[in-house]
Amino acid sequence: MRTVIFAGGDYKEHDFYRSTINFFDLKIAADSGANFLKFINVVPDILIGDMDSINEETLHFCEENGSKIIRFPPQKDEIDTELAMIEASKIGSETIFIAGAFGTRLDQTLGVFRLMERFRNSIIFNEDVCSFIIDHPLDLESIIGETWSIIPLQKDANNVSLKGFKYDLSHRKMEYLRPYGISNESSENNVFIDPGDGKLLVFRYHSRSFGWIDELSFKLK
Repeated sequence: MRTVIFAGGDYKEHDFYRSTINFFDLKIAADSGANFLKFINVVPDILIGDMDSINEETLHFCEENGSKIIRFPPQKDEIDTELAMIEASKIGSETIFIAGAFGTRLDQTLGVFRLMERFRNSIIFNEDVCSFIIDHPLDLESIIGETWSIIPLQKDANNVSLKGFKYDLSHRKMEYLRPYGISNESSENNVFIDPGDGKLLVFRYHSRSFGWIDELSFKLK
């Protein structure tokens, strides 16, 4: 099962998100993420959170249109996006895509990046970029000239290889405290990333294409 979570961050290009909806089997709104779904007239399958930031009108919209509503008290340890990820995992989601994770709350965004390390096969995306973690070698499609940034997680990564980029690497060390993997560029229509003995956080600026949704759903399993 492929699930998309709509969090409460920024949404700029509404048509982009309308176009992604049919790629997913399950739609979960994390609290005020439902406000955006109502705006584009999409009913979430599940609405989850403490409901402290959802509009009353949106809540009625979800109730009247059959969304499953899971309420939590405001005094809780989890952020609403985390609750949505937990619920998606319980249901059996093989990949979890998260929209609306970028916005003015940098602390919330960083929290979601931490959750990606905990929930395997999760992908953050917006109109411009998709981001995911890899811990094994992957061949991925690209468009020549796209920007890619690749950053080691937790510690230095040894024996990292990158192919199909303007700046390739062959069995090199990527240092955790030196982010020189930022702003690389694809030079071919396929790229290869081998994280060596580490984990890599990857950002692909996807040129508003959609092929990465199917590809990552298959290759990150």
